[in-house]
Amino acid sequence: MEELGKRVVDKGWLAARSTDVDFTGVELTTTHPPSAAKAPWMEAVIPGTVMATLVKNKVVPDPFYGLENEAILDIADSGREYYTFWFFKTFQCKLSNSQYLELNFRAINYSAEVYLNGHKEILPKGMFRRHSIDITNNLNPDGENLLAVLVYPPDHPGKIPPQGGQGGDHEIGKDVAAQYVEGWDWMAPIRDRNTGIWDEVSLLVTGPVKIVDPHLVTSFFDGYKRAYLHTTTGFVNKSSSVAECSLNIQVSLELQENVCLVEHLLTQQISIPAGASVQYTFPEVGLLSHS
Repeated sequence: MEELGKRVVDKGWLAARSTDVDFTGVELTTTHPPSAAKAPWMEAVIPGTVMATLVKNKVVPDPFYGLENEAILDIADSGREYYTFWFFKTFQCKLSNSQYLELNFRAINYSAEVYLNGHKEILPKGMFRRHSIDITNNLNPDGENLLAVLVYPPDHPGKIPPQGGQGGDHEIGKDVAAQYVEGWDWMAPIRDRNTGIWDEVSLLVTGPVKIVDPHLVTSFFDGYKRAYLHTTTGFVNKSSSVAECSLNIQVSLELQENVCLVEHLLTQQISIPAGASVQYTFPEVGLLSHS
């Protein structure tokens, strides 16, 4: 049985240029997984860009020093395939019957295909999108799981004119991505256009019900002597039966390091239908300062 909660997955990743790998995502996560950082595979930087991985492995010079960036091939000249990369990771996980597992990517630039133990998931495009995949039913019974992610650069990486200029040809503006990567007055062009798994990857073990995107807004009055809490959150019931839930709002005050005062404010009871996603808004809660 796994411990409930989040596990960050930032160690032990491998990477390889897609054109140097002879196997499909299904094969990489079933019959032909890479076993070590041997060519074409190398140690990957996660979270990080393709460029960060190439610099770490001394495939390219560090672009932050001198004119080294000029020695690195730009995606406009190499083509998108040159910076399309596989990322590979193994992990252990065995769940109990009442547990569920999600694979979460906080951001990938720009699009990706995710393979787990031979199962494929295509992620929506966008540099700043969060991705959450329920992988409970795709885990291997023995607990050893194979994960491969094929990451593609932006669809419109653009070109930088020989004379430079603000944002190159601005083609990157057709994608939901950072606009400065073709170069600006304050920085040189980024050769891979920030392609990669550039933010946190994590595994989340939950029970049948998951809290989604809690949102808290506080309104203050009378010089911060009165406050009202407006709380909304989503819930997903992954089970096949109705979930009867008790929702609590608590406020904690840190008195000193590792010592907190917790005040219980409100409890609500809700029923979440089987397999449903619901949003719930708590009644407004008022707080009064006694100072």
